[in-house]
Amino acid sequence: QDAIVNALDNVQARLYVDSRCVWFAKPLLESGTLGTKANVQVVLPHLTQSYGDSQDPPEESIPLCTLKHFPHAIEHTIEWSRDLFEQLFVESPREVNNFLGDPMAYLAKLPSEGSGTSQLAKMTIIQRMLAQRSGPFDMCVRFAVLEFQDKFHDSIAQLLHTFPLDHKTSEGTLFWSGPKRPPQPLMFDANDEVHVEFVVACANLYAANLGLAQNSDRAAIAGMAGRVELAPFQPKEVKIKVDDKDTTVEGCMDDEARAKQSIAELSELSKSLPSNTPVEPAEFEKDDDTNFHIAFIAAAANLRARNYKIPEADFHKVKMTAGKIIPAIATTTAMVTGLVGCELLKVATLSSRKVEDFKNAFVTLALPLWVMSEPLPPLQTRSKEYDPIIMGPVRAKPEGFTSWTKIEVNKGDITLREFVDYLQDEEGVEVMIMSAGNACLYNAYLPAHKKRLGERVSKLWEDITKQKLSPKKTYLTIEVSASDPDDGVDIQIPTIKFQFR
Repeated sequence: QDAIVNALDNVQARLYVDSRCVWFAKPLLESGTLGTKANVQVVLPHLTQSYGDSQDPPEESIPLCTLKHFPHAIEHTIEWSRDLFEQLFVESPREVNNFLGDPMAYLAKLPSEGSGTSQLAKMTIIQRMLAQRSGPFDMCVRFAVLEFQDKFHDSIAQLLHTFPLDHKTSEGTLFWSGPKRPPQPLMFDANDEVHVEFVVACANLYAANLGLAQNSDRAAIAGMAGRVELAPFQPKEVKIKVDDKDTTVEGCMDDEARAKQSIAELSELSKSLPSNTPVEPAEFEKDDDTNFHIAFIAAAANLRARNYKIPEADFHKVKMTAGKIIPAIATTTAMVTGLVGCELLKVATLSSRKVEDFKNAFVTLALPLWVMSEPLPPLQTRSKEYDPIIMGPVRAKPEGFTSWTKIEVNKGDITLREFVDYLQDEEGVEVMIMSAGNACLYNAYLPAHKKRLGERVSKLWEDITKQKLSPKKTYLTIEVSASDPDDGVDIQIPTIKFQFR
């Protein structure tokens, strides 16, 4: 393959394809659209920056306190609901599975993780899911109604108990003013359409976690929900952050003692678990309207919007926001296709490629703005008199190497000692740490690793990773942390392609 043309929809996939193009020294034409915006980046081996050499600025995020306690726009309630989905149907089942994997190790580690409130929440989830995993579906409906009561009534009532409507700040101004909207609790009503939508979606998602059959009969579920008894709200003494600069640790003061008691209860329960079969965490999928994912987020977002007197959103708006969907515009797509086509013709026809013959493009049709620029040269790694990370000098070998540079070692399946000696003789570096992906092959600081020197590199990789190398695999990608054998100064070298077959 002579060149790659990219039109991917996420950064991770772009970075992966870019890394493969850099490794195999293939030209890449990277492009994308975002509404009326578009870009084209030309990536040429050894001549230009790769896609991974630069990073876009991070997206603006909503302050955590705004999401948790003080929303004032429908986007805030949708984001909150998306987080609630993750918490209830993804993270909670994973927590149960972690417990089932090794109950005693889990409970021994738990006291060192977070506050008493967060520990108690985890253990409550585990106890509940283990007790209810055999059904029936009525239990899932009861869970959904209790979640409604907790999220849209009790937590709001607790917030108003902590900060009453007439509460004033230390400056003497009303606490509930400006962007802080005073909320109002919602009482569950089995005749309210949105209330029932929340219960239907929540109950079915919980049933999917437990491996139970789903039920889409709204009338039957509304009947079950109407029969659930709800306890009256009891206020607690709770600490709540008022903004993101507040250093208060949120939680209830009584939860530390209750957490210790729950650990003891779970320890007893773990001795007689009926089944170690894991539960099923959800995997968010925005494009399947039958899986209740967007239905749950839409209902939860609109209920929270009612809490804070925010105009509600329709299903389509919630799906677009929660799924981070930006509508594609045919005009933008056609325009960027033309720009990529021009650069592809150059890649295919020019016998001698020069950077000045190619153009990156940044376009915003809404303004309109067209910026065409020459691709930037690749970033170089150079020696430094002082590096702030290692707090000392660093040398680059070779000086000014780039992400396109790699050291090729084609000596067959040699031993680790032969490999280390080769790098010292040929590259002039003393190997301190050597790794292949997540596998640390050698660490000179650990005496136990000295015995690895006699092992062949490929066998060492298999022993550490507990995986067999595919017969089609002919090389390993090796990263080395090294120093100068003469004066001990840290040395940076390119990635090594270790050809063992």
